[in-house]
Amino acid sequence: MQFKHTQEINAPADYVFARTTDFKKFENHSGPTGFSFKRQGRLPVRIGTRWDISVPVRGRARRFSAELSEYVPPRTLSYKSASLKYEGVMSLTVKPLGATSCQLEMRVVAKSRSFATSLVFNTIRLARRRINKRTNTEMEKFAKHMAKEYRAQV
Repeated sequence: MQFKHTQEINAPADYVFARTTDFKKFENHSGPTGFSFKRQGRLPVRIGTRWDISVPVRGRARRFSAELSEYVPPRTLSYKSASLKYEGVMSLTVKPLGATSCQLEMRVVAKSRSFATSLVFNTIRLARRRINKRTNTEMEKFAKHMAKEYRAQV
């Protein structure tokens, strides 16, 4: 299963990458979405750093852990996650388009390792259109927020 989303942002690539790698902000975020991002340990973030993540899906909190697997400032960031039931990778890539704009690409690739998980993934595939629409809306909000923050600093 694979999802790919691309969003243009009216802010420099270096600024966008710095904001998407502001790990403390994500770890301290508590909003109405129910999403949580807790680092395991207190060491500085580097390849191999792990987080416990909780995401609300269909009324239930889905918990998993993710490990920072690639970190190439100021362009690429990847997380990998695996269990007995699935394996997955989420990559964020920032591509400069000009001095004050860039493109953020998010790619999620997941594979099931069990029959039960393949059934869940099939349900997700059936909801692909709705998931893509919601993800695009959230990425547009993120892009507008990022551009607004950048303009406020300049």
